[in-house]
Amino acid sequence: MNRRTYLCSVVAGAGALGGTIAVADRREDPALAYRENARVVTEREDLRLRLRQDTVRLGDTVAFEVTNTGDSTVVLGCRNPWALQRRADGQWRHVAWTEDRYYQLCATELPPGESSVTAVELSETGLETQAGEVRGDLRPGRYQFLLVGTSPSLATEFRVLDAG
Repeated sequence: MNRRTYLCSVVAGAGALGGTIAVADRREDPALAYRENARVVTEREDLRLRLRQDTVRLGDTVAFEVTNTGDSTVVLGCRNPWALQRRADGQWRHVAWTEDRYYQLCATELPPGESSVTAVELSETGLETQAGEVRGDLRPGRYQFLLVGTSPSLATEFRVLDAG
C-alpha cells in the first residue's frame, strides 16, 4: 500500500470513528433524545392539552390536562412522558424531562372523551424528583410543557411568575 492510500484510509477511518462517537454522545444526552421527534404542535384534532391554572408561580404544583377529543383511543407513551422547556434567547431551552418513561416499552391509552392529568412541581427539587436532572435555572418567564410520547409532540405554553 502506498503512503497516499494509507493516509486516506487512516483519515477516513478516523472520520468514521469520530462520527460514531458523535452519534453515541448525542443519543446519551437526555436533552436530545426526545428532540429526535423534532415536530412539535400546539393543536391536534384528536388531542387537547391545557394548563388547568390561570396563574403559575415558581414553586407551584401545576396540572396539565390532556383530553382525547377524537373518535378513537390515543396512545400517550409509557406513563405519559413529558418535557419542560424555557424560552431564552429566542429558542426553547431544555429544563427537564421524564427520560425513564420515554424508553420503557409500555403504553398509556386515552379513550375518546377521557382526560389525563399530570401534576408537575415547578421547583428544582420537585423536577428532580419527577424527572431527574434539571438543566438551567428555574426563573420567571415563558415555558412550554410537551407531551413527548405522542407523534408529533404536543405542547402548551405558559408564563411562570416569581414565587413572591
